[in-house]
Amino acid sequence: MKALVKTGKGRESVKLIDIPIPEPKEDEVQIKVMACGICGTDEHIMNDAYQHTVPVVLGHEFTGVVTKIGRDVKNLKVGDQVVALSAQRSCGTCKYCRIGDFVHCTQKQSIGIDLGGAMAEYLVTTSARTFKVPDHYVGRDILSITEPLACCTRAVLEKSTIHAGDVAVVAGPGVIGLLCMQLAKLCGAFVIVSGTPADKARLELAKELGADVVNEDPAKLAELVNQYAPYGADHVIECSGAAPSLRSALECVRKEGSLTQVGMYGKNVEIPMDTVVRKELKVTAGFSQAMSTWELALKIIGQDVLKLEELVSKRMPLTDWEEAFDLFAKKTENKIFLIP
Repeated sequence: MKALVKTGKGRESVKLIDIPIPEPKEDEVQIKVMACGICGTDEHIMNDAYQHTVPVVLGHEFTGVVTKIGRDVKNLKVGDQVVALSAQRSCGTCKYCRIGDFVHCTQKQSIGIDLGGAMAEYLVTTSARTFKVPDHYVGRDILSITEPLACCTRAVLEKSTIHAGDVAVVAGPGVIGLLCMQLAKLCGAFVIVSGTPADKARLELAKELGADVVNEDPAKLAELVNQYAPYGADHVIECSGAAPSLRSALECVRKEGSLTQVGMYGKNVEIPMDTVVRKELKVTAGFSQAMSTWELALKIIGQDVLKLEELVSKRMPLTDWEEAFDLFAKKTENKIFLIP
């Protein structure tokens, strides 16, 4: 089968090559991939900026159809359309594994990072961490977006404390920010989405998806927030992973408000901790997902309360992976799906 494989160091080691179709073990299922989304983690792995194992097939945002099952698999059958938790293997006995927070297990192995990923015609996953999609999504590849949605569900619904009537600022109108915005709206918050002049198209999309107000001038964010929340925003969800955005977030959040960090910076950044202390802020973060997150995310998807298709800019054949990653790096597109 064709697969996009990181074979060594650097982007030049990423190649579309023929490898054997993986066979499922006793507790695994084999999946024919319908689509796989490009994620920032994939780009970081390409550039050796994220710890990973080589050789490895890239990709972890996917949906596909079960084509074979291992002899011990009881929860899935051939023909089921599925999505899967990223962390597929872990020790199973540590504090985090016992509560389903596999991402924090020191022995975890994740698809597209340590285990074969979904930028390929087929992959295998552990059946216990693989989920059927809601019936009315069968046949649609849009649920490749479930994994990033699960990350946002973790941050907004499991880590934050957003309530109806709160004013929330979502900083960064990329796909993650737009998903976080929609989840904050589900909580009943008044949501301001903030970006920069370069984000004009994405901010327009934010309005179409339900944002109450958008802002493209970081210097005026605090002034804008004060029009709707005189004491400052109750919550800021920082999704951009840009240091200036973090500083703006701390300026516009109210005293005793909260900051949820979702965006990754990829380097050390300065944080004005005196501001955090003086404002008595509650600071938390959302990273990856747990079993509980996937169950909640799929429940929300099944209720059809989110706009997901609007977040996909392009579907491109896997053979065009270089062009797709170049477009992704320019940040002019939203979600890009690769189709094997």
